[in-house]
Amino acid sequence: MTYTLDRTYWRACATKTLIEAGLRSSDELAIALAERLEEYDHTEGTVHDLLQENKDLDRQVDNLMRTISELNAEIEQLRFALKF
Repeated sequence: MTYTLDRTYWRACATKTLIEAGLRSSDELAIALAERLEEYDHTEGTVHDLLQENKDLDRQVDNLMRTISELNAEIEQLRFALKF
């Protein structure tokens, strides 16, 4: 018994499954597309990591700006106290 896998099946598969199936295929187009998809998948992961790192850095900048603001307020209080 042979099962024909249609587009609906393949669309439901994970990217990794598509890549593996394409690379195992004897069809040159499927292999080339799997290789391209693998590159794309890697790039998507890198972009996701960079976006997350950017969010983390934004939070760090916000924390540093808050700390600078607090330190500036303390400096102003000390200057005021030294005048009197």
